[in-house]
Amino acid sequence: MDSRTEARESHAGSVGEWTPGGEFTLGAEEELLLVDDRGHLLGPQASSVIATSRQHVPAGMIGEEIFVDEVELRTSVCTEAEELTESLRALRGSLAENGAVAMAVGVHPAAAFGQAPTATSPRYDALGAEFAGLLRTPTAAFQVHVGLPDPETALAAYRGLRNRLSVFRALAAGSPYWHGCDSGLACSRAAVIRSYPRTTMPPALPGWEEYVEKVDRLMLVEELTDYTYVCWELRPHPRWGTVEVRVMDAQHSLARAAGLAALVQGVARHAVERPDLDDLPDEAVLANDFRACRYGLDASILDPEGSRRPIRDVVSRALEEAERMLRPDGLDGPLKRFRSMLTDPPEYARQRDLCRQHGMPALLADLVARTAEAET
Repeated sequence: MDSRTEARESHAGSVGEWTPGGEFTLGAEEELLLVDDRGHLLGPQASSVIATSRQHVPAGMIGEEIFVDEVELRTSVCTEAEELTESLRALRGSLAENGAVAMAVGVHPAAAFGQAPTATSPRYDALGAEFAGLLRTPTAAFQVHVGLPDPETALAAYRGLRNRLSVFRALAAGSPYWHGCDSGLACSRAAVIRSYPRTTMPPALPGWEEYVEKVDRLMLVEELTDYTYVCWELRPHPRWGTVEVRVMDAQHSLARAAGLAALVQGVARHAVERPDLDDLPDEAVLANDFRACRYGLDASILDPEGSRRPIRDVVSRALEEAERMLRPDGLDGPLKRFRSMLTDPPEYARQRDLCRQHGMPALLADLVARTAEAET
């Protein structure tokens, strides 16, 4: 046992030891809202739809979320983004075959404030009691895990992803409406979940010991029984051996989901092979994220070197870095298609244009149709 291993094990704390998660493998959790034929939240009927659908897939791949109107699809461990999206396609297909109508959007555009009932389980009962009226509307994310072999590699990937986290927020932003009104934001989902305890921007982590100490402190102060209740928007996941990116809105397009997953994988590999020298300060990461939430791809931010520039320039550089990492293995195809999509209007702008021209019912119908089509 070398000195680094001894140090890790002596500081494992409440998070446990790191379980090796592979060499840049991918997994995803896709949250979808379940709706009726008009695009309104389905309500308590959703529970039976989820129960029926999960009988037709391997155990654990379809599950409930804290809101009864929401389902979570969990992919298998994949080697690359194309495989990941095929897993999602099959899971979405199982939902549709069992009568589910899904909507992939960060926040339901028209749900009334406080309308959605919550699911019942020991975990969700505890969260519901703690969060109280903060649980006012369902939110849906596209969360991507990248598997890593050890804590040192994971924290190198964490640093690179953290320094570029606003890139993922801006690219995936697609929730401009909430409670029937234009929020003024490209991503209103962030504003909702940021009100929850422990759902914050990820702190700088110089090493594994600092991560364990931060999580142990939070678990002690907030009387938590499990480290997974610490929901930073980028977080190491020792039990699975992954680093998890949590800032992205749900994506109706599986092609866009593939591009985002490939970007996570490529940025993580770049961060390990060509590490950033410094962490952006916590206040810079928070400010970058707000600007990405507010302005999407029209924001300006501090780049990983600390220079202010348009976020589109930072996106372009991140794509180039990721492509260089994935190209030798032939895994850059989703990124090429994703890059071509960036010439289209951002999703938040598309939704606004549609709603202004045709009204909220047309937007709800469009989101349902595009989720079912899944390709564009």
